[in-house]
Amino acid sequence: MNFNQKLWLEEDEKKKLAEQLQNIFLENKLPKNDIYIGGFSSGGNVSLLISSFLIENKTFKLKPKGVFIADSPIDLVALYKSSEKNLTRNFSDVSVQESTWIIETLGKQFGNPKKDISKYLEYSIYTSETNNIDKLKNLKNTKIRLYTEPDTIWWKENRMADYDQMNAYYIKRLFENLKESGFDQVEYLPTENKGYRENGDRHPHSWSIIDKKELIKWITE
Repeated sequence: MNFNQKLWLEEDEKKKLAEQLQNIFLENKLPKNDIYIGGFSSGGNVSLLISSFLIENKTFKLKPKGVFIADSPIDLVALYKSSEKNLTRNFSDVSVQESTWIIETLGKQFGNPKKDISKYLEYSIYTSETNNIDKLKNLKNTKIRLYTEPDTIWWKENRMADYDQMNAYYIKRLFENLKESGFDQVEYLPTENKGYRENGDRHPHSWSIIDKKELIKWITE
C-alpha cells in the first residue's frame, strides 16, 4: 500500500484500501472484533477517512472500534492559506519547500479556495470556515483520539508560524465541533514537550507525542 503524503482519498482509493485491509485480515485469519486505526500527519487523514468508509459500507466486514490521529493537517483550506503565508514570509527552506508542494498539489486538484471552496468541502475531513464535519458523520459512535502538541513558541521560532497556521489549532476546533455535534467518545489530547524525532531533534510534529502504553490501554479497555 502506498498512501504516503495522501491528504485526501478518492472514492476508488477508499475502496481499494478497504479491499486490501479486508484481504489481509482474511488471509492471515486475524480477529475482526477489536480494530483500531491510526496515523501520524497525513496518515491520520487517511485513518479517519478509511475508518468512516469501512463503517458506512456493509460490503466490508471490518468495523473499527476506534481511530486516532497525531498532529494531522485535517483542514485543507487552512493548509492552503497557511502555505501562501509561508511562501510570502520566505523564512525557512523546509517551510518553503513543503508549502510549495502543498499549493501545487491542492491547487491542481481543487483550485484556489479563495475563489471556490466547493471541492475542498467535498474532500477535506474538516473545514473550519464552514464547520463542515460531514466526512466524519459515520464515526459518531466510534472512539476517537486527537493527539497534537500546540507548541506555539517552537513554531514561531523555527517556522515563523502563527497559532492559526498550526495543525493543533484546527484539531482543537474539530474537537469542539464534534463535541457540539454529539460525538461523546472523542478526546482531544494536547501534549507538552513530547515531540522529538528519532534522531533526538526537537519537533512537535512527531510520532513521539503519543504515549504508547497509554494508547494501548485505551485500545484494550
